Amino acid sequence: MEARPRAEAPIVAERRAVAWWPVSLCIVAGVALVAGLAVVDGLPVGVVADDSMYVILARALATGQGFRYLNVPGLPAGTHFPPGYPALLALVSLVSPAFPANVVVFKALNALFLAVAAVCIARLLRRRLGLGAGWSLTAGVMTAVSVPLLILGSMVLSELCFLALVLALLPALERLVDSPARTIDVLLLGAAIGVCALVRTHGVVLLPAVVLALSARRRWRDAMLVSAATIATLLPWQLWVARHGGTLPAPMLGMYDSYAAWWLRGVRDMGPSMITATVAKTVPETTVMLSVLFSPVKGGVAHAVTLASIALLAAAACATCWRKLPVTLLFLGGYLAIVVVWPFQTARFVWAVWPLLLALVVIGASAAASRRDWALPLRAAIVAAFVWVACGYAAYETRAVKGKWWSSIARANTARMAPLVRWIIGNTAPGEVVASEYEGAVYLYANRQALPIVSLTPRQYLHDYTAQENAREGLQPVLDAYPVRTVVVGSGKAFDAAQYLVKTTPPRLAPREQFAGGAAYTALAR
Repeated sequence: MEARPRAEAPIVAERRAVAWWPVSLCIVAGVALVAGLAVVDGLPVGVVADDSMYVILARALATGQGFRYLNVPGLPAGTHFPPGYPALLALVSLVSPAFPANVVVFKALNALFLAVAAVCIARLLRRRLGLGAGWSLTAGVMTAVSVPLLILGSMVLSELCFLALVLALLPALERLVDSPARTIDVLLLGAAIGVCALVRTHGVVLLPAVVLALSARRRWRDAMLVSAATIATLLPWQLWVARHGGTLPAPMLGMYDSYAAWWLRGVRDMGPSMITATVAKTVPETTVMLSVLFSPVKGGVAHAVTLASIALLAAAACATCWRKLPVTLLFLGGYLAIVVVWPFQTARFVWAVWPLLLALVVIGASAAASRRDWALPLRAAIVAAFVWVACGYAAYETRAVKGKWWSSIARANTARMAPLVRWIIGNTAPGEVVASEYEGAVYLYANRQALPIVSLTPRQYLHDYTAQENAREGLQPVLDAYPVRTVVVGSGKAFDAAQYLVKTTPPRLAPREQFAGGAAYTALAR
C-alpha cells in the first residue's frame, strides 16, 4: 500500500516545480518593475543628446510633421536614428501629449522593458539550455536590479526597448534553427528582426546570426525566407535614408546623418587606420569598464584577474551551450565585434546586451557544477572565477545603490545644462536660432530652434581636437550655413571654440554676457 505514494512522489514534486516556475517569473518581473519605476525621476531630457532627439522626432511624428528634426531650420529629414523608438514615443504622446510631464511616462516605459528582459533571460536559460531554476532565476534577478540597466532606464533611450525585443525574439529564432517552420512563421521572424533593427541599427546582427546557424544545417530555404523578410521590412527606411541623407552641412552629419554614411566617411577620410585606431581605443575602454564592474578590489593585478575570470567563465559557457544557443552566441559575438570597430564610447552599447553577458557568467558557473566530464582543476578554477566576479559585481551594485548612480549622469549634465537654457529663455526672442551644445534641450525647453556647436567625426573621437579645430570644423561652418544670432556655451571645448572665433580676424563672435555656468555670444556676419 505504501509503494504507490512513494512512486507518485517524484511526479508530485515535478508538478509543484512546474507550477512554481510561472510564479517565480512573476516575482522576477515584479522586482524588475519596482526597480525600474524606482529610478524614474523628473530630470529633463537632453542630458545625453540622444534622449532629446528621440523626443523631438517623436513630437514630429505625433504632430503630423513627418520624421524630421524640428530643432533645425528647414526641418531636415531624420536619417540618423532609426524610427522604431521615436514611433513608440509618438504613440505614447498621443495619450500623454503634455511636455515635459510626458517625459516621466516615457521613462516609465523602461520599467516595463526591464521586466520583459528579466523574464525573457530567465526563460531563455531555463527552456533552451535546461539550466536549473535557481541559476535561471538568478540571471533574471541580476537583470532586474542591474545598475547598468537602471542607468539606461533612468533616461529616454532606446536600449531597454531593444533589449526586450531581442531577448523575446531569441528563443523563437533558436527554435527555428532546431526544426523547419511554416513559411508564414519564418517570414514573421524575419520581419521581427527588421523591427529590432528599426529600434537600434545593431539589431540587424540577428540576421547573419540566424542565417549562419541555418546554413550550417543546410536549411537554405529558411535562410533565404528570413533574409527576404528582414530586407523587406528595412527597405523603406533605407530608401528614406538614401533619398534624404548627406544634405546637411558637414558639422551636422555626425549627429544628424546616418550611422553607416558617417562610418564610411571616416574610413574614406582616414583609411584603414581608422579601424585599427578605433579598436585600440574601444578595447581598453571596454576592458576597463568590465574590470571596474566585476573586480572585488582595485588595482592592475586585480583587474587582470577579473578579466581572466570573465574570459574563463565565458569560454566555459560557450563550450556548454554552443549547440543549444547558436543564434544567441553568434548574435552576441557579431554585436560585440561591431561595438569594437565603432568610434563611440562603448559602455552604452555593451549595456544594451548586458543580460546576455551576465548569462555567460551564470552559465559558466553552472557548467562547473554539472560537467563531470571536465577535469577537477578546471572546474575548481571556474568556481573560483565565479566567486571572484560575483563578489566584485555585488560590491559594485551595493556602492551604486547607495550612491544612486543610475541618475548621476543626468544630475551632472542637468546642472551644466540648466543655466544655459534659463539664460536663453530670458535673453533671446521666440523664433531666434541659437547654437549650443545642448541643442535638443534648448528646442524642447526654450522653444528655440537650436544647432550644435562641436562636430562629431571619427577623427575627432580618435584625436582630441584643439579649440581651433573645434571652431573651424564645428561652430564656424554652422554659423556660415544657418542664421544663428546667439551662441550659448558652457565650459570646456565649446567655450574654447567660441573664444577662438572671438579672436579671429575678422571676428565671428562678439562676447555678450557671462553667467554662472556659461557664456553667451552674438554671431557676427562674415
